[in-house]
Amino acid sequence: MKLVTAIISSQKLDEAREALLEIGATGLTISRIFGDAFERHGSRTDDCLFKLEILAAERLADTIVESIIGILGTEAADDARILVFEPEQAVRIRTLEIGEEAVG
Repeated sequence: MKLVTAIISSQKLDEAREALLEIGATGLTISRIFGDAFERHGSRTDDCLFKLEILAAERLADTIVESIIGILGTEAADDARILVFEPEQAVRIRTLEIGEEAVG
Protein backbone atom coordinates (compact mmCIF):
# COMPACT_ATOMS: atom_id res chain seq x y z
CA MET A 1 0.00 0.00 0.00
CA LYS A 2 1.09 3.59 -0.63
CA LEU A 3 0.15 6.99 0.72
CA VAL A 4 0.35 9.67 -1.98
CA THR A 5 0.23 13.31 -0.86
CA ALA A 6 0.05 16.40 -3.04
CA ILE A 7 -0.49 20.12 -2.55
CA ILE A 8 -2.82 21.72 -5.08
CA SER A 9 -4.63 25.01 -5.53
CA SER A 10 -8.36 25.38 -5.03
CA GLN A 11 -8.67 26.00 -8.76
CA LYS A 12 -7.60 22.39 -9.49
CA LEU A 13 -9.28 20.69 -6.53
CA ASP A 14 -12.52 19.55 -8.21
CA GLU A 15 -10.72 18.34 -11.32
CA ALA A 16 -8.22 16.38 -9.22
CA ARG A 17 -10.91 14.84 -7.03
CA GLU A 18 -12.96 13.72 -10.03
CA ALA A 19 -9.93 12.30 -11.86
CA LEU A 20 -8.75 10.39 -8.80
CA LEU A 21 -12.17 8.87 -8.18
CA GLU A 22 -12.38 7.93 -11.86
CA ILE A 23 -9.18 5.85 -11.65
CA GLY A 24 -10.34 4.12 -8.49
CA ALA A 25 -8.51 6.15 -5.83
CA THR A 26 -11.27 6.06 -3.23
CA GLY A 27 -9.20 6.51 -0.05
CA LEU A 28 -9.01 10.28 -0.51
CA THR A 29 -8.67 12.90 2.24
CA ILE A 30 -8.67 16.63 1.46
CA SER A 31 -7.40 19.25 3.94
CA ARG A 32 -7.14 23.01 3.57
CA ILE A 33 -3.65 24.32 4.24
CA PHE A 34 -2.91 27.16 6.61
CA GLY A 35 0.46 28.44 7.79
CA ASP A 36 3.72 29.04 5.96
CA ALA A 37 2.88 27.33 2.66
CA PHE A 38 -0.49 29.06 2.60
CA GLU A 39 1.07 32.47 3.21
CA ARG A 40 3.74 32.01 0.52
CA HIS A 41 1.08 31.10 -2.01
CA GLY A 42 -1.18 33.99 -1.07
CA SER A 43 -3.97 34.21 1.43
CA ARG A 44 -6.73 35.07 -1.03
CA THR A 45 -9.72 32.89 -0.19
CA ASP A 46 -10.49 32.32 -3.89
CA ASP A 47 -7.11 30.64 -4.48
CA CYS A 48 -6.03 28.73 -1.41
CA LEU A 49 -4.08 25.49 -1.14
CA PHE A 50 -5.28 22.00 -0.33
CA LYS A 51 -3.44 18.85 0.66
CA LEU A 52 -4.63 15.63 -0.93
CA GLU A 53 -3.83 12.36 0.79
CA ILE A 54 -4.65 9.17 -1.05
CA LEU A 55 -4.23 5.78 0.59
CA ALA A 56 -4.16 3.27 -2.24
CA ALA A 57 -3.08 -0.19 -3.23
CA GLU A 58 0.52 -0.22 -4.46
CA ARG A 59 -0.58 -1.03 -8.02
CA LEU A 60 -2.46 2.32 -8.19
CA ALA A 61 0.27 4.62 -6.84
CA ASP A 62 2.01 5.39 -10.15
CA THR A 63 -1.34 6.00 -11.87
CA ILE A 64 -2.33 8.42 -9.10
CA VAL A 65 0.95 10.33 -9.39
CA GLU A 66 0.63 10.53 -13.19
CA SER A 67 -2.96 11.74 -12.88
CA ILE A 68 -2.02 14.53 -10.44
CA ILE A 69 0.91 15.62 -12.62
CA GLY A 70 -1.39 15.68 -15.65
CA ILE A 71 -3.88 17.88 -13.82
CA LEU A 72 -1.34 20.30 -12.35
CA GLY A 73 0.93 20.46 -15.39
CA THR A 74 3.33 23.38 -15.57
CA GLU A 75 0.81 25.63 -13.81
CA ALA A 76 1.84 24.14 -10.46
CA ALA A 77 3.60 26.44 -8.02
CA ASP A 78 7.41 26.34 -8.10
CA ASP A 79 7.50 24.45 -4.81
CA ALA A 80 4.76 21.95 -5.70
CA ARG A 81 5.55 18.39 -4.67
CA ILE A 82 3.99 14.97 -4.75
CA LEU A 83 5.22 12.65 -2.03
CA VAL A 84 4.75 8.89 -1.89
CA PHE A 85 5.09 7.04 1.41
CA GLU A 86 4.85 3.43 2.45
CA PRO A 87 2.64 3.24 5.54
CA GLU A 88 3.72 0.65 8.03
CA GLN A 89 0.18 -0.56 8.65
CA ALA A 90 -3.47 0.15 7.84
CA VAL A 91 -6.53 -1.14 9.68
CA ARG A 92 -10.12 -0.68 8.56
CA ILE A 93 -11.78 -0.35 11.95
CA ARG A 94 -15.29 -1.35 10.87
CA THR A 95 -14.20 -4.72 9.43
CA LEU A 96 -10.83 -5.17 11.16
CA GLU A 97 -9.18 -5.76 7.77
CA ILE A 98 -5.43 -5.23 7.90
CA GLY A 99 -2.85 -4.13 5.31
CA GLU A 100 -3.76 -4.13 1.60
CA GLU A 101 -7.20 -5.55 2.44
CA ALA A 102 -7.95 -2.39 4.43
CA VAL A 103 -7.22 -0.20 1.41
CA GLY A 104 -9.88 0.38 -1.22
